[in-house]
Amino acid sequence: MAWTGDPTWLADVLRAEGLKVIEEPGWKQRGHGDFLDIRGIIWHHTAGGGSGDWRIVRDGRPDLPGPLAQLVLERDGTYRVIAAGVCWHAGRGSWAGWPTNNANYHTIGIEAVNDGRGQPWPAVQLDAYRRGTAAIARKVRFGANMVAGHKEYSSEGKIDPFGINMVAARADVARLITAPKPAPTPPPNLINLAAEASKAWIGKRLTLGENKLFADGKLIGAWAEFANGHIYWRNGAKRALAVPHDGGLFDAWAARGWERGELGFPFYPAAVVDGGRVQYFEGGTLLVQAGGDPKGHVVHGRIGEHYAAMKSEQGPLGWPLSDEEKVPGTDNITQRFEHGRLTWSPSGIVVQLGESA
Repeated sequence: MAWTGDPTWLADVLRAEGLKVIEEPGWKQRGHGDFLDIRGIIWHHTAGGGSGDWRIVRDGRPDLPGPLAQLVLERDGTYRVIAAGVCWHAGRGSWAGWPTNNANYHTIGIEAVNDGRGQPWPAVQLDAYRRGTAAIARKVRFGANMVAGHKEYSSEGKIDPFGINMVAARADVARLITAPKPAPTPPPNLINLAAEASKAWIGKRLTLGENKLFADGKLIGAWAEFANGHIYWRNGAKRALAVPHDGGLFDAWAARGWERGELGFPFYPAAVVDGGRVQYFEGGTLLVQAGGDPKGHVVHGRIGEHYAAMKSEQGPLGWPLSDEEKVPGTDNITQRFEHGRLTWSPSGIVVQLGESA
């Protein structure tokens, strides 16, 4: 049975095949109406051969309104998804199993970027042509015999895709449709990668495996302990980050409830600065001054932004001596530093320098 409905799954199916995909905004709503059913694929070339060909496919030509195909295949093997609805790509012609002169409502068009005048076909583009076609055929459950070159289907003298032997291409697509998919490569262990990046100082791993972190029954992250620091990863983050034991940062963070406290997970690597240690967390910047309060102090929000603009602890205010404090009897918030204070009010930030904190 042919697939009914518009192929709003195109981007997902191509990505699942390991192909690069760009989704043009609004593609799921773009088209000249809805498919009747999907029975096959027609291969084309754009006849331009340049990086801007996709715009013509999306927007059309003076003699033919766009979209002109559901997919554009760039020369680097990237698929650009143009439309999910019917596109004007087929014209008049016939192919076994398709209605004569009416393939637009039953076939997905792929416009591959090529000038059609002898421009070489990059191997990566041809590979993506075959693999993407096989992925769509597998999804819709039709065979390679339902893949036609425009030059094969058309009764109007079309020559596209120029330079491609469609008999050989269909044989390749047939093998790919039935080939077993390789097992997905497991994602890298980000805690291990962070440990490797920090091997100069992090020391021996003390945790066997990783400790998972859950909230309301859902995984929110993981951590592992090393001789000289802990490495934390938040679920969904692209990297894990170490919080060193040296300099008091880890103890100060622990005193504030670790990742479940006001600071949340580490957001940026720790830094050794003149006079102490600094690390950015999701909820603010934790500063621990050498010889100062071992719990350190946090700057965040509008006061934190202003402090950063004044070069933080290396600027005229120096190190924080408190967290934010409510000014009694007002809506204002203030924070004390070595050489002054910053006070927030609804009208803005007030800087008081040179005052004893």
